[in-house]
Amino acid sequence: MTITIGEYPPYSGKSLIEQGLVPQIIRKAFAEKDIQVKFVFMPWARSFKESEKINYDASAFWFCTTKRQQDYFCSTALYEETAVFFYNKSNPVPPWRTLQELDKYRIGATRGYSYTQEFWQLAKTGSLDINVMTRDEQNLSMLIKGRIDLFPMGLLPARYLLDQKYPQEKHQLSYHTTPLMTGTLHLLFPKSKEDSVALLKVFNDGMQKIMHSGEYQAILSKSQNR
Repeated sequence: MTITIGEYPPYSGKSLIEQGLVPQIIRKAFAEKDIQVKFVFMPWARSFKESEKINYDASAFWFCTTKRQQDYFCSTALYEETAVFFYNKSNPVPPWRTLQELDKYRIGATRGYSYTQEFWQLAKTGSLDINVMTRDEQNLSMLIKGRIDLFPMGLLPARYLLDQKYPQEKHQLSYHTTPLMTGTLHLLFPKSKEDSVALLKVFNDGMQKIMHSGEYQAILSKSQNR
């Protein structure tokens, strides 16, 4: 089967060992039923749209929002993600409680990401000054250079990207512990395809088996210790 996916190291990436943590988990789960998986990498927004096409069976990995549940079946959770706001220490932003308090700051965002419904609604109304870029790397670079004040990102992916791309500059950044969002990420199967229900069951059964056997936790631990 073929799955669309985007770049989000160390969770996913064409150049990563075994293409990252999430592809490893998905492959292991489907391998329980001897199903081979091919991942097609593309920009996040495109990977979601392309998943409806006949060439693809599913899309990884997304928050299971109410809106998405209208058109997709959501799998067992792949992992839990917490996104926090990063800022430059030379331009510290006070701790926040509500998004409305951040109305005077320039905030970076990456195209195709969910964040929260409130986040995008405040962007739409102009209540928040949100600058959308194609890749996380662009937003981190802008944050380091002082062109934006805040950028929300998952802790593990942010640390990985800073270590890989900005080893000298990473110490310039810090983050607020208050999460913008915490949620689980899922494999999505289009309801428009006849075999989606069967594939969903196969995958969920496989996930249950690798969690019970300890293979799931082994993949997580190996990835986090690299």
